[in-house]
Amino acid sequence: MAGVQPILSQGYGYGFALGLGALFALLMAIITKVLSRFMGQTQNSERFSTASRNVNSGLIASSTVSAWTWPATLLTSGAWSYSHGISGGFLYGIGGTVQITLFLFLALQIKLKAPTAHTVSECFYIRFGKSGHWLFLCYCICTNVLISSLLLLGGAQGFAATTGMHVVAASFLLPLGVMAYTALGGLKATFISDWIHTVIIYIILIITMYTCYCTSSYIGSPSRMYELLKEAEVAFPSASGHSYLSFHDSEMFYLTWSVMLGGLSSVFGDPGYSQRAIASDAKSVFQGYIMGGLCWWIIPMGLGSSAGLACRALLTNPNFVTYPNELSSEEVGSGMPVIYGMYMILGKGGAAAGLLMLFMSVTSATSAELIAFSSVTTYDIYRSYINPKATGNQLVRVSHIAVCGFSLFMAVLAVVFNYIGVTVGWLLSFIGIILSPEVGAIVLMLFWSRLTKLSLLIGAPLGTLTGIACWVGSTYNLGGVVNKDTLMISEATFVGNITALVSGPIYMAIISYLHPEREPFDLKLLGESIKLADDVDQEELKAVRVGIEDQKVLKRQSFYSFLANAFCLLGVYVIIDCALYGWGKDFSKSSFVAFIVICMIWVIVAAVYIIILPLYQGRHSLKFLLEHLIKCKFPDRPMVHSTESLSISNDNVSEEFVEVVDVENVLKK
Repeated sequence: MAGVQPILSQGYGYGFALGLGALFALLMAIITKVLSRFMGQTQNSERFSTASRNVNSGLIASSTVSAWTWPATLLTSGAWSYSHGISGGFLYGIGGTVQITLFLFLALQIKLKAPTAHTVSECFYIRFGKSGHWLFLCYCICTNVLISSLLLLGGAQGFAATTGMHVVAASFLLPLGVMAYTALGGLKATFISDWIHTVIIYIILIITMYTCYCTSSYIGSPSRMYELLKEAEVAFPSASGHSYLSFHDSEMFYLTWSVMLGGLSSVFGDPGYSQRAIASDAKSVFQGYIMGGLCWWIIPMGLGSSAGLACRALLTNPNFVTYPNELSSEEVGSGMPVIYGMYMILGKGGAAAGLLMLFMSVTSATSAELIAFSSVTTYDIYRSYINPKATGNQLVRVSHIAVCGFSLFMAVLAVVFNYIGVTVGWLLSFIGIILSPEVGAIVLMLFWSRLTKLSLLIGAPLGTLTGIACWVGSTYNLGGVVNKDTLMISEATFVGNITALVSGPIYMAIISYLHPEREPFDLKLLGESIKLADDVDQEELKAVRVGIEDQKVLKRQSFYSFLANAFCLLGVYVIIDCALYGWGKDFSKSSFVAFIVICMIWVIVAAVYIIILPLYQGRHSLKFLLEHLIKCKFPDRPMVHSTESLSISNDNVSEEFVEVVDVENVLKK
């Protein structure tokens, strides 16, 4: 990388990968044991995959933040801010938030129509039989595999660039501790781990932003940052020819829309996100996802607006890492603008803090992917086709094997991607082109009763082929030749992503109308046909009851979701951003200062919400635990029904769900 030595020694890389990984594995093992002994939460198959379906909004929000804080969130947002200026972090943030708020429609429908589901794939089996199920499983598992490899690839390359640690070692050591605590604790441990990871990320982000704009000897104020960016613009002009203080950058807009559209498949099709909806309490879905999206937004925007911009602004400083040169394309591709920016703001400790954030993002998101893959393997493959009468113990055993096997597989694939020269940015642009048709398939499956099996089997693959054809054709037209580099032309990736996303549901709708089935599918069957395992307990049975009052709440929240998406997607992402692009002028100094001040307030509010709310909602359980731990006394009777459980009386349970949750009927099934 242009002869620049790593900022940190290899000891940091191996220390984080092995030391912190082992520490988290031990911590999760202890937490799992405490939950079992004091709270009666034994690790049965239902709890391993669904966390008993009664997780409150605070943990859902923190888990959403954690699962969506990929290495790309930290590294790519900073690289965009370094390369494109003030618009980079903002557009990365709003693009990712729109994906979460759009997914909220799907999350609400899952709780409303399929409360006993373990995965979304099970719904495809009920609607379309084996052929439709296997088609969606191909998309689903492909999403799971590519996202997992993308996470690990970004983390391994970041560790290698920052510490000099060998990328192969990083690829295999980073998921090691995650594999251990995920297999030990299941989804419940993942939620607790997510909260811890998120707390650490917010603390580091707050320190970085406030040091950058309040106490840094190099910057110290938003006004000084504004002046330094003006100077950097003269010394190192933007590659796109536009100002770092303006939104008038077509390259940036093509890039953000390509990643946002392509990223819809990684949210809608990734079983890790639907698992959070399945695990949540019915009344907590809306608040959990909306607040999770808003709290996540500030992470890429805040980090890009501090460390990312600082890296650009300080290029002319003699103490800068690469002075007197700019960062090489390899350094930018590896996400080093964030690490270099934090190094300049906080010194060597800042680089270590950046590496710690990277470690937190890799391990937390990887844990969610491992649980997601194990659930699909256990319920959609093993129980559906290999052993339909599997006991709870057998399901747990298969889940453990899947977690361990997938950890090794994703490490190998990340190494392969690294050696063939695939970058995180390349994968982000490519994923949507081949996987976006699954977005339309999921939406139509849950919302449209007339979708036919034939339309799914033909329309989804045809959408993928259309996207690939348009992507390659646009690349040839714009670049003159088709290769790995020209395929990354932002206009071409935008065309490929949007055609793949839109064409799939159009094909499916046309085929459904041309060859309709005799009777439309009764969507109520989704909630009546998925069976629970034989080790289900009373707490879990309560959680799958969606009473009449809960149904009203979920339907009302669907309307609120429409309003939230109208604001985020149309109001901010389209109208405001396009207006700023059309305006074409630089932010004034006062406008830039106001923007930074809003970010600094926002990050404090988001951190307080994410850190405090889960503790408040679980206060009774925490009190119960602390009282007995301080006294070193085991309770005579575990606190099985904590305040985190869903309390529903039989009076308000709708008739169609009673059969599913009745203990005797479940066991007979």
